[in-house]
Amino acid sequence: MIAVAEPPLEFVPRGRQSAAEHPGPQDPGPLSRSGNPTTEHLLLQRLQNVNISAGEDSASAGGQENWTIRELYDDYEATEERAARRRQLIERTKRCGPKAAAATQLTSLPQSLLHPVQERREEPMCDYIVNNEEELYVHRNTVVWTQGQDDDDDGVYRRMCFTCDSPVRFACFLNRSFVRGRLAQLKAALESEDDGLTAICVMDQNALRVYCDDGEDFLANLEFPVSQVWQTMHGLLLEKDSSNALISHLSIPMPRLFSMSHPLHEACPVVLKTATSSTGYMTEPEYSVVFTTEDSDLVLLYDAKFFKHFVARLRKVTPEEVNYVSQQQQELGQTLLGPRSQSANSFSSTKQTGALPKTQNASFLGRNNTTTGGVGSFTKFGLSQSQSFSGVLGQSNRASMGTPLSQLQSSISQQSMSVKDMRKITHVKPAKPIEPEMCMEHIWTENTYGTQREFCEMATRAFIHTDLVGQTFLCYLLARSCRLQLVRLTGYGSSEVQLSTLASTLSAKDAVGLNRLHMIAVLDPGGSLILYTGNVLISKVHITPLMAPTSIPTPPPPPPPAPSQLRTPVPEGGVPACSPATGTAFVEVRRSSLLPTKAPSDLAVAFDEELHMLSPIQPQAISYTQRQAHNVCKSLRDPAGNRLTLVYATGRMLRITLPLLNDTRLLTRCVASLRQVLTPTQFLRFIIPWYGARNPPGSRDYSIEQEWQLFRVTLLSLMGLTAAPDVEAVEGYGRCATPPLQTHLCGGATGSGSGSGSNCSSTSTLGGLDEPKKRRKYNECEDCTDDDWEFLLLHTTLATCGGESHAYSVDMGAPLFPMIPAIFYSLHLMYEDLKLDTVFYAALPYLATFLHQLAVDMQLESYVLHYILDFPELSHRTGKLSLLGAEHGAMMLHQELLRVPAPNLFAQLEHIIVGCEEVLPFSFVESVNERSRNLIQLVSLVVHGQERLKHWWQLLEVPEAVRANYPARTKRSITADTPRSHQLLELILAMRLTRKDIERFPAAVHLIIAEALEEARLSPPMGCSTQTYELILRPELAAHAQLPFMETSIGQPHCGRVYKEDSLSARCPPAGGSLSDRDAEQLRHDDMDNMDTKLLRLRFPDDMRVEEVRRLLNSSEPVQIEVHQSPGTSDHEFIEEQEKQLFALCARTMTLPLGRGMFTLRTVLPRPSDSLSMPKLCLVGREPVKGTTIEMQQIEFPANMHMWPSFHNGVATGLKISPQAQDIDSTWIVYNKPKTQVNNGLEHAGFLMALGLNGHLRTLSFMSIYKYLVKCDEMTNVGLLLGISAAHRGTMDTKTTKLLSVHLEALLPATAMELDIPQSTQVAALMGIGLLYQGSAKRHIAEVLLQEIGRPPGPEMENSVERESYAMTAGLSLGLVTLGQGESPAGLRDLQLPDTLHYYMVGGVKRPISGSQKEKYRLASFQVREGDNVNIDVTAPGATLALGLMFFNSGNSAIAEWMQAPDSRYLLDMVRPDFLLLRTIARGLILWQDVRPDNEWFQAQFPTTLRVHLRIPSRDEESSADDGDVDYEAITQAYCNILAGAAFCIGLKYAGTEDMVAFATLRAVIKEFLGFPGTPMGECAGRTTVESCLMVLLISISLVFAGSGNCEILRIIRYLRSRVGPQYPHITYGSHMAIHMSLGLLFLGAGRFTIAKTPESIAALVCAFFPKFPIHSNDNRYHLQALRHLYVLAVEPRLFLPRDIDTHQLCLANISVLEVGATELRRLPIAPCILPELSSLQKVIVDDENYWPVCFERSRNWHQLEKALEMNAPIDIKKRTGCLSHLEDPDRLKSMLAQTLTMEQSICWQIDMNDLQQFSSERMVKPFLSRCLATKGTDLSYHELIKRHQMMLLFYNAVVKDRMHLLPVYLTLYDHVTKSMLTNIDVWQLKLIDGYLSRHNESQHPLISVELIQMMQELFKMQMEESMLELCIPLREFISRKRLDPSYVTTVNGPDLQRVFCVVNYYNLTPNMLSGVDLNTGTINYMRLMYEFRQLDLGANTIFGLYKILQALAGAEIVTLDEAAILAFAMATQ
Repeated sequence: MIAVAEPPLEFVPRGRQSAAEHPGPQDPGPLSRSGNPTTEHLLLQRLQNVNISAGEDSASAGGQENWTIRELYDDYEATEERAARRRQLIERTKRCGPKAAAATQLTSLPQSLLHPVQERREEPMCDYIVNNEEELYVHRNTVVWTQGQDDDDDGVYRRMCFTCDSPVRFACFLNRSFVRGRLAQLKAALESEDDGLTAICVMDQNALRVYCDDGEDFLANLEFPVSQVWQTMHGLLLEKDSSNALISHLSIPMPRLFSMSHPLHEACPVVLKTATSSTGYMTEPEYSVVFTTEDSDLVLLYDAKFFKHFVARLRKVTPEEVNYVSQQQQELGQTLLGPRSQSANSFSSTKQTGALPKTQNASFLGRNNTTTGGVGSFTKFGLSQSQSFSGVLGQSNRASMGTPLSQLQSSISQQSMSVKDMRKITHVKPAKPIEPEMCMEHIWTENTYGTQREFCEMATRAFIHTDLVGQTFLCYLLARSCRLQLVRLTGYGSSEVQLSTLASTLSAKDAVGLNRLHMIAVLDPGGSLILYTGNVLISKVHITPLMAPTSIPTPPPPPPPAPSQLRTPVPEGGVPACSPATGTAFVEVRRSSLLPTKAPSDLAVAFDEELHMLSPIQPQAISYTQRQAHNVCKSLRDPAGNRLTLVYATGRMLRITLPLLNDTRLLTRCVASLRQVLTPTQFLRFIIPWYGARNPPGSRDYSIEQEWQLFRVTLLSLMGLTAAPDVEAVEGYGRCATPPLQTHLCGGATGSGSGSGSNCSSTSTLGGLDEPKKRRKYNECEDCTDDDWEFLLLHTTLATCGGESHAYSVDMGAPLFPMIPAIFYSLHLMYEDLKLDTVFYAALPYLATFLHQLAVDMQLESYVLHYILDFPELSHRTGKLSLLGAEHGAMMLHQELLRVPAPNLFAQLEHIIVGCEEVLPFSFVESVNERSRNLIQLVSLVVHGQERLKHWWQLLEVPEAVRANYPARTKRSITADTPRSHQLLELILAMRLTRKDIERFPAAVHLIIAEALEEARLSPPMGCSTQTYELILRPELAAHAQLPFMETSIGQPHCGRVYKEDSLSARCPPAGGSLSDRDAEQLRHDDMDNMDTKLLRLRFPDDMRVEEVRRLLNSSEPVQIEVHQSPGTSDHEFIEEQEKQLFALCARTMTLPLGRGMFTLRTVLPRPSDSLSMPKLCLVGREPVKGTTIEMQQIEFPANMHMWPSFHNGVATGLKISPQAQDIDSTWIVYNKPKTQVNNGLEHAGFLMALGLNGHLRTLSFMSIYKYLVKCDEMTNVGLLLGISAAHRGTMDTKTTKLLSVHLEALLPATAMELDIPQSTQVAALMGIGLLYQGSAKRHIAEVLLQEIGRPPGPEMENSVERESYAMTAGLSLGLVTLGQGESPAGLRDLQLPDTLHYYMVGGVKRPISGSQKEKYRLASFQVREGDNVNIDVTAPGATLALGLMFFNSGNSAIAEWMQAPDSRYLLDMVRPDFLLLRTIARGLILWQDVRPDNEWFQAQFPTTLRVHLRIPSRDEESSADDGDVDYEAITQAYCNILAGAAFCIGLKYAGTEDMVAFATLRAVIKEFLGFPGTPMGECAGRTTVESCLMVLLISISLVFAGSGNCEILRIIRYLRSRVGPQYPHITYGSHMAIHMSLGLLFLGAGRFTIAKTPESIAALVCAFFPKFPIHSNDNRYHLQALRHLYVLAVEPRLFLPRDIDTHQLCLANISVLEVGATELRRLPIAPCILPELSSLQKVIVDDENYWPVCFERSRNWHQLEKALEMNAPIDIKKRTGCLSHLEDPDRLKSMLAQTLTMEQSICWQIDMNDLQQFSSERMVKPFLSRCLATKGTDLSYHELIKRHQMMLLFYNAVVKDRMHLLPVYLTLYDHVTKSMLTNIDVWQLKLIDGYLSRHNESQHPLISVELIQMMQELFKMQMEESMLELCIPLREFISRKRLDPSYVTTVNGPDLQRVFCVVNYYNLTPNMLSGVDLNTGTINYMRLMYEFRQLDLGANTIFGLYKILQALAGAEIVTLDEAAILAFAMATQ
């Protein structure tokens, strides 16, 4: 019998209290809620009544309340697995590219990653796995969800209440995967933190609601009454009420079981595939589901017809099954309905849910159901649900399913339905049935032979149970006949699951499965609680008699038995009852009183036969006296973890907690080891007695020692080696007491109490006795004190010294006797494994003592020596004779394991390091010594490479062991052809080791692996997972691995705790809080307040250029008017003069928004609640002296002068919003709509266009668009049409096409109503069509646009103004549609596009009009007379550019010929000079590859034949006769235009490249043009021509330097901008526009953007910078001003922005790039800088000596760079130790000192503290200095000084060489060397390091400080030699005898003994090693000894040791010989 772990508590559901306090639902009147007409209401009423009655049957039983409880626990290993799976997923998704989460690619991801096979944990539940529980409580309409356990204040840490309108029918917890669609699952799998989503499902009468704890909730309406909800792996199963499954008089069976895979998906009928393989819907009313579970796909059902249970597997349906089922249904429908009505086809295709199809026919249902919202909401989940929407609009929108109408339909179909009604519906278009998703495939039927029919009943409860040996059972309880059936499952969790035919039966009134304890709690018919595992009984549970009503006094416990009979199976070290000091005496007595009164010898036999009869309480004494009849336990419920609830007949409930298998990690490991070697029956024969002995009634928490002793006794007795009685052991203790050791194991001080026998266990600081609740873990190593050692020594000496003859008795019949060798061997392997984990060092003595005992018994010499070396004090015990002889051995299995010498892991590692070949491989047993195998593999990989990975170890498996029941582990693999350090990384990750685990390795191994990792740190692998980089301490690379999954930061990017700088961070970081008044004054409200960024300061640190740009672009302040009143002018004239000046300045001010839009492009991420303020466009002036304001009142000016400028102002504000901003949707846009003022409407129009350009109008709702357009506001329409088209560019979206067609009559049918649409709106729509169909070469669109280029002026007044703009835009649109396609699209061939466009370009006779509008244009225009020829003044610009874009980069020389500039004066007269500009551009576009930036190509564009005429003779010179007729004006204008065109081509081709050749060429030309005024050339060409060409040149040079902020260009711009006023009449509005656009380009997006080089971008630039600028602010004649903003479509972020990962601040770093095809790197200007075009690069490298190198390489981790650039994200880099950043130390002087320290190869032995202060910026330096090394003001002893000096050395080395992470290794090694009491483990560390370093010379270990380690080795060797001299006598005893005699051992004191064995180990001495050396004859000298030792084949080290010993012994013999010579010789002969 076992006791419960904690006293049972009265159980009250935690939700009951909350539900009682909850107000409940509000109760509306009967009609107010539905508000339906009465007839409908009656139907509804009827329907609801049916449902309610069904609900009340189930509810009345539970008294309106019920609850479920489930365990919450932290499963570390599963977390590990999830993390590993996440890593794989990230790897996989990376390969799909950054857009990996697209649903299409999801299908390519392996299912095993998205839905992993559930690996079952084999570890039973232990104390260190924390667990808790959550409860879902339902009371009427209220559901309470609580998490947490006790009802103390801190117990429940979360409580949520939900209330429904009608009573809740079901509530359950949900599977994560049900709530998440596949996409969300993928996203959750990739999240870095653990995915802790939990959700619940609440179902009332008509709806299913899902609530998640992250705040999401879903609502799904139910279309049929549900009788039960079941949860499975694949979602929910809904069981339909069987009474409602027929349409009554038609008796059509309807499906009864539906599956639902996500709350937003349809409930689909489930297909059932029966045993006879017939497939169909599950319609039988006899079938009912009994059990499902959320982590399995098995469903247990009951068939009431045959009274049998059967099991089916739930899986996805196959397409064949779907077809088969739907066919079946159709046939069914026709056979039933055919004869009666014509509506067969209509009905057979209704949805198979008993409801009628949602129809399209408004007459019957009174509503049109359209699915605008429906489709959208579904696609979000990335599942192909399209089939559930039949036709286009077959199903209604999900939202309307709960409407009264749909209820009405279902009510009709569920009441009787007349044929007449059905006829009514016949003309409705049929909807397809819902396709099934899941299929249940029958796999097993219960075997009920031999049971009569009446005994067959449906199971009331079922569960799946895995027992302690890994067998899985399906258990179901037949409550009426009190039986629990267990059916064995094999292959559970895989698709090949099988069930056994025979079930085993337990008698049970009730039973629940305790999953994580691997037990079943059974309530037997007698009412007692019994635990089983599988069908094996474990024990009865003793429940403390708390049940008695309080009136009955509890009888006192019976008196304890006489002490002579007292045999406690817990050797407690002293008689515990006599330790009153700790007050545990009472507890002891109570425990003893409940223990069985049998002698231990009988106990062993009785253990398994009578285990459950172990009840120590005499049957009649207590048990039944208090049990009243009504107090019998009636049922069990709510198992969670190790807790369950007992329900008593009175309704009282008790919550009990069952004890766990064990409390300590050590025992968990031991049990796991036993599981590996014992067969299932043997393992159960061990674990059941252990569980009983561990938790007898009355037991309490044990200390670690007590639990271990208990374990040891149990195991020994089961192995047949019964332990000696304690009493004698205690008596015998006095005889052989060694003085207790005062060791310093973990540096703890000496413990309290000197450890004299009686109180040793009570004062043990491990704290088992004095604090029963405190459970000490091994992880708290610091707590070990010397008392532990004393306790241990006490125990080790206890059991041996009594009378040796009767200490042990051997029982050969014991259950585990034959397995002794296997058990011993596995525990030994585990012991070796524990040595590899520093955390377990404290546990080693326990195991060593136990194993040593067994080794002595079995006469295993090598093992005995092995343990004594580790724990010398064990040698006191070796005197005992062995117990097991040969006759015992014959009975044992697996003896071969013990025939080899004791496996020694450290020795094996030494063999690997040194490279010994002939070594036995080390045995590896899964789950016993994984760590040993891992380390052997890691070390052999580091030392020998991949070839020898499997050479040093072998897998050992006991074939029939429990292990076989568990799935095999996955194999590990590493890549073959990568560097060794990278292979090591892969291997470490495959082993799931983290940096923390590596730090727990022994120091030597840690050092070896750390060195290899250091190599990987210097040259890291690319494109690996985050974990890889965390291992090699490159956090910045880990951050890069996260880049591809970076979501945009919402709102301000600085919401985290740490202020991380990014590309938009202000120069002065925000101080937090709102702005103070002083700050507010500094804001200028010029819309550029956020432009003072850290980034710009880093890029331009030395000047004020950004400030200057801001000043130049400020349009919100009055301009200064500086006009002096000359003496003669009147005031009136003076004012007029001032206003003229103001008017001229206004022309400039009005163009500023264009430049500002570029400058502030995408610099804001607004929050959804922010409204954007627009700066006002200020058109007034101010006089500087008097400060008076000047407005234009006296002079005339156009009224709507500011219309377009306001539009541009709106665009500029809108462009600030970054495309990454979230929540910019209809609501937000409408929220930002201005309420008043005419002007604001214009600005809002521009704002809309800007949002479209940045892609935000995709989310604008249809209604909002309609509201905007219906106002017919010209500007709004222009902005909206262009914005929407830009947002959808290239998508050919039909909705947008319709929208644009309304505004273009060419796209409307001829009969359409004529609409009066303003010209500018038509132009915008035309451009929109081009953008929407960009690159599509769609025939109809191309034809229409071609037609529109030559559209004649219309019959009445329309199309007679601004025709040029219209034709031009049609040409550009056509160019966009056919962009770069040339003549390739076959569909366009017959249109003869090139030919027609050429005709439009050069003119010709008009051709007849075709198309829908041809009727309209039969009459000529009354306004414009054009004659018979085509008007090329209108058509040529558009046609020229259309040809250029159409043949972009095609190199088509024929077309390029057409664009050739005329090369004779005659031909020159045929072309308008400004057309030459366009032709040159078009020619450049066609011959794109030929464009070069040099002057030669540039000048070659002007025909050489005409160049002679450029030298214009001045008036004085005589003009010769032949050039009298030269038209100089034409030639000079042609020259200007052609050069401007060529410059524009260079600008386009080299946009954003900062090409210096182009800069030189263009700057020279600009200078030339600036010099024209006043020269004959300038006069001939005319000022306007020169000016317009100059503007084109300026834009070209700015394009080349886009985003670079070039200062020289800025100076040119500043000069050109200053030309204002009446004296510059030719400087128009357009000139200023071009100047400010150039300025904006230079600082594009605050220096964060540049221009892309894709064909689409080039086309957008051509549209935006069309080289004909407006003359005044309303001029749209040649080009619509709104199109100037299309440059946004060509913008691309390519800013490389380094950020220091430690300080989170932006920094400067040198970067280099390797271009495609190049062989050497090219250094870029210091980053942050704009990278060259990515397609031209192979590699980007941060090669800065201050930072760790980072490399982005194409095809490796390129996508990280792409994503970082795309998101404008900073790229983290890590600073090297001791380096200062470029900002702290621009001239590199300060770093010199640090670098002399860091770069120096030698080691500095004398260190000044101040040198270390240099490094105080490092993270760990300051604390270490202040805590460990700063010793000012304290007097140190000599030893302390030495220690401090050496610590300083180690620390200095770690810091200076940037190896801070090696400091722990150095310090641990130092600790090993300087310990006062060395142990074996310390010695091994130095031996291993010796071996490792002696493999190579020093230069081959550049990454670790070899000298330091050698220093420590020397210290150690000195210590060893000292010990040898002092202890030569015991050493001689050791090497000359077989074993040390115990009588001799007692003469040596403890510490000396310890040192002896350290020396023995260090020099590899062995017992009796000198027996073969005979020195009796002949002379004894050095050579002779040498010779003898060589015969023994000893190593040099051993020989040296022996010499030293002999030397010490002899005292004088060999001293004269030169020791160095000895050594040299010994080495040479090696």
